[in-house]
Formats: sequence, structure tokens, C-alpha cells
Amino acid sequence: MKDIDYDALNSEGFLRQKQEGFFLLRARGEAGNYTREQFLAFAEISKRYGRGIIHLTTRQGLEIPFIRFEDIENVKRDILKAGIQPGTSGPRMRTTTACPGSSWCKRGLIDTVSLYKRIEGELGIRCGTELPHKFKIALSGCPNKCTRADASEIGIHAGLEASGPAREIRYTVYLGGCGGKAPHMGFKLDKTFAEDEVLVLVKNVVAYYKEKAKPRQRLALLIKETGRGIFLKEVGL
Repeated sequence: MKDIDYDALNSEGFLRQKQEGFFLLRARGEAGNYTREQFLAFAEISKRYGRGIIHLTTRQGLEIPFIRFEDIENVKRDILKAGIQPGTSGPRMRTTTACPGSSWCKRGLIDTVSLYKRIEGELGIRCGTELPHKFKIALSGCPNKCTRADASEIGIHAGLEASGPAREIRYTVYLGGCGGKAPHMGFKLDKTFAEDEVLVLVKNVVAYYKEKAKPRQRLALLIKETGRGIFLKEVGL
């Protein structure tokens, strides 16, 4: 096992377990959604290559533990055939989490899946993007912030604002949140944004972080080091 490139495996969603010779597969769904066919395929992969266990992660991913190193290539083939995307670990963009939004939640104000697709498609900011350290984005369809928008590097939630005779949907953004051994609550920006403005902000923050952060430095610590005022100016606020 000495010649194994563990970081390369991490980037493809295969994480080393504490048990020697075993790996867990981390997979993701689009905005936390999976089809019936994907669940059935995942269950079959778990039975064939693992021990029949599927673990649901806190970031809406699915994991299969107890995969042997020699089975990894077969697992890769089978999950891609089933249309399941691998997750990731290490210094990379993690899966963007999203609540159901207006798809079926009675409080949802926006189509969170559409916003998720715009971040991944239009901006090219996808799970697995190489960065100085882990980076998380959370989307919530209303001010309840069920995906903990204030506890991720970038947190976004929709809300209603009075604008003349009508009410319009605007977005509140939090920056600099994170968990881990030294957790930080994200700070809320003073203004609200239209959806296109949110996309510009997400693009600018991720680009600035990728360029300026030191290895293993979370966004919260970069902001602290830079100074909040300077940081906000640098990302166009």
C-alpha cells in the first residue's frame, strides 16, 4: 500500500479508512437529489464491493465503506454507468448543498436546483475543483437557512423584500463560515442581491480565495488576515 497515491484517490471520492486496505466511496447527487435508479444501483454496488452498508453524510452525499483497493476501478465504472457522480476530499471544493427550495417545500421561494446548476454550469465551480483547502457552499430557499448558510464559506438564502407595490425575491449572503476544530460563523453582508449578482459574487470570492489563500488556510482565516474591509473591496463589494 506504500505506492498508492491517496490524494489522487481522494480527488476521485475514494477515502482511506482506518482499516488497512479498505476505502470508502463518497458520492454526490445533484443538489442532494438522487433518482430511484441511482439508489438501487448504489445499493447493488454496496452489496457487491462493500459490506452492504450505505452512509448518508451531513452534506447530502452517500458513502459506501469497506471497498478493497483492488475493486476501486470496478466501482468507478459502475457508479459512472449508473449516472452517479463521485464526491471528493482534501483541498478542494466540496459538494454544494441545497434544500428542496420551491420544488416541494411550502416555504421555498426559489428553485435551488436551478441555482445549483448555474453555479456548476455557468461558473464552472464544481465539486472537486482544486483549491488551497476545503471550501463549502450552501444554498437555502428561504430565510430558515436549513442548510446552515451561515456555517459555510459561502452561504446563500432567498428572501422576500418589499419593492414598491410588489415584493421581490432577493438573496442574503454569508461569508467565512466553517466547521472543524476551529469553527467560525459566517458574517452576513449588509445588502441583498439579485440572483445574477450572487453569481458574480460567488465567482469573485472563489477566485480570490484560490489566488490568495495559503495551503490549508480556510476562507475565514484569509479574511481575518486580509481584513474584512479590504477583502470585501477585493471581491467587488
